[in-house]
Amino acid sequence: MDNPHKNHRSRLKEKYKKDGLDILSFHEKLELILFYSIPRKNTNKIAHELAEKFKDQNGRYSLANIFEASDKMLKEINGISDQTVLYLKLLKDITRQYNLDIANKSTKTIDKAYHENFLIAHFTGKQKEEVVLIALNNRMERISSDVIYVGSVNSTKVDMNKMVRIALDNNASAVIIAHNHPNGPDYPSPEDLNTTGRLERLFTEISINFIDHYVVSDKKISSIKQKNIYGYI
Repeated sequence: MDNPHKNHRSRLKEKYKKDGLDILSFHEKLELILFYSIPRKNTNKIAHELAEKFKDQNGRYSLANIFEASDKMLKEINGISDQTVLYLKLLKDITRQYNLDIANKSTKTIDKAYHENFLIAHFTGKQKEEVVLIALNNRMERISSDVIYVGSVNSTKVDMNKMVRIALDNNASAVIIAHNHPNGPDYPSPEDLNTTGRLERLFTEISINFIDHYVVSDKKISSIKQKNIYGYI
């Protein structure tokens, strides 16, 4: 008998392949995961129930809460079998192992190149433009990494007040700003140059070191400050 949900599964997989994980809603991400442990059943209802049952304390959907839930709590949802519980636990452990491997092979030298590699990894596969702020302590160690804006990036849409608030909340000694050009060169636009000058002046005024503003495209990264381009605007 043909699977009545085959087309839905195919459409969701194609959506992921075309646009990446970020385009999916939380329950769609869960559905995609569940496809591989529940091969013949509609997983939509199960995904919604998982999402609602394991929200965090602030009412936000939480994959971590699902991965860390007990077997008993997971199986309280109709359709979650021992096989699915095992699969979710495996995903959690594989993710942990991956993060450990990445951490173990990372250089112990914390410098600009270290953060540049992080930014390239962050933007890999991103289909939309993003502005990212990295807050650093006085040893150049990363305190936080926050997405400030998603969409077409220009100087009017960069929320500088939000950047300052995040930097101050994290007690940052320095910051790095970056954004990507998903389908363009790793070269700054005139608006990128204008924004960089404004950002450096802003952070200098509040005694936070403005390390750099980067443009990332594919596996390439361009330092606006290093080239001193914005000084010629």
